[in-house]
Amino acid sequence: MKQTPETVVLLNFVCDDIQKFARMIRDKNIYTMVMPYTVPNERVMAEKPVGLIVCADAGAPAHEAELARFKTLNIPLMELEITKENLADQAEKAIDFCMNTCGCTGSWKMETFIEEAVADIRAQVGNEKVVLGLSGGVDSSVVAALIHKAIGKQLTCVFVNHGLLRKNEPELVQEIFARNFDMNLCYVDASDRFLDKLKGVSDPEQKRKIIGKEFIEVFADAAGKINAPFLGQGTIYPDILESIPLDGNPAGVIKSHHNVGGLPEDMKFKLVEPVERLFKDEVRKVGRLLGLPSEMIDRHPFPGPSLGVRHLGAIERDTLKILREADAIVTEELLASGWYHKTWQTFAIFVPVKTVGMKNHKRTYDYVIAIRSINSVDAVTAQVVRLPWELLDKMADRIIAEVDGVNRVVYDITPKPPGTIEWE
Repeated sequence: MKQTPETVVLLNFVCDDIQKFARMIRDKNIYTMVMPYTVPNERVMAEKPVGLIVCADAGAPAHEAELARFKTLNIPLMELEITKENLADQAEKAIDFCMNTCGCTGSWKMETFIEEAVADIRAQVGNEKVVLGLSGGVDSSVVAALIHKAIGKQLTCVFVNHGLLRKNEPELVQEIFARNFDMNLCYVDASDRFLDKLKGVSDPEQKRKIIGKEFIEVFADAAGKINAPFLGQGTIYPDILESIPLDGNPAGVIKSHHNVGGLPEDMKFKLVEPVERLFKDEVRKVGRLLGLPSEMIDRHPFPGPSLGVRHLGAIERDTLKILREADAIVTEELLASGWYHKTWQTFAIFVPVKTVGMKNHKRTYDYVIAIRSINSVDAVTAQVVRLPWELLDKMADRIIAEVDGVNRVVYDITPKPPGTIEWE
């Protein structure tokens, strides 16, 4: 992304809320970059910052020796001690510093970002081809739309159906991208290949490894036929921030997080990562401006292994169908009630336990479906959503009535920690 002349660097002296703090300043259209306090001065100056803000936890003030070398840069510098309690008050001070001391005009907006990103992509790619692994998630979808706006038919998206997608997802993705955007889309239905490999496997980590390995091989095979030197990726700023070492790395260089990860060494790509400096909410804004529909942009986060980590135990085709149908009902009712956009994630889980019940006036011995609904900011911690009882009641009634093989629905009330967001 082309750098604006109004970059403000946040020097992270082990501040736990640095991402939230950076986003609060960005909300005022001021472009911020987070760097660890170990970063060399040369790396800081490469961004041509108009100001520096030292961000430290109240109980762990900035290292004086490190602070002294930043002061030699002769750039306006502000020191802040930040806690969860004073986050908003300190953000106000930071915004005032940016506007009145550093001369920021609040001109960093997503419309401008799109213009600059399109120009950068064209300059980087030239007349070459780009291949992108399209998952149907927010990040890869926005990157696909952005790269397509820049180079059109030079982009080919590879959409792999591994048999673990949500109901109607293959059709939705193809409808949006291949038909509405007139985009080159290589659709690979590898459902049988994945499900055959997963047959009888119940260990969560083994399932993840199988899904990851097979996906890489399928994607590599499809990408090899396209003969593209560039690989588009949906890496976003939190991915990068999480990979920045705070201590123990004298170089202090930002290490890119590559979310395709583990591609064979003989696949030599140059990376195109146009949203690597954006937070999730900013990525969504870009998607809306590019014309992506709400059903794609505003959808809940979905794990890479998809329904594979929401189906406990060994995955069979018939029980996977049960989960897919139950999950669709949960989403339908959530949307109908207006609760979809009030929650971070709400989904169904298949529990490979059978219980005695009554259905259609007959004794049954069928499976359990669990429902989980949580709110979170960064997925590090999560709080349980207290969905209305009437909504849960309707979800349960529909699942039991409409999904063969289920006679009991339960609600997960475990926060994170101690529980994880996904069950596997």
